[in-house]
Amino acid sequence: MKFNFKPLSTLMLAACLSLGLFLPVSGAIAAMKADLNSATMEQLEAVKGIGHDTAQNILVYKKEHGNFSSMEGLEAVNGVGKVRLEALNEAFMVESTKKGDKKTSMK
Repeated sequence: MKFNFKPLSTLMLAACLSLGLFLPVSGAIAAMKADLNSATMEQLEAVKGIGHDTAQNILVYKKEHGNFSSMEGLEAVNGVGKVRLEALNEAFMVESTKKGDKKTSMK
């Protein structure tokens, strides 16, 4: 079945569809963030700019100090500065710390 749209109608349809497609995608991407406190070595290494050593440092720090209470707590990890923190913020978030979890000191 072939549809014959006038050029202006096609342009308006394309504009409406693109707006409708891009707005929900940004929300879906935010919803797809993994919890940093349950991240695996592979998930950490999959983030651009995070290599094996930094991923391992994050996991060791978490093991020694407990779960992160915020993403900013990553700055205490050796090898995580502002640039790597921004990259990790794109892929991860910190769920509220569950009762009984050892909290991370942010000092």
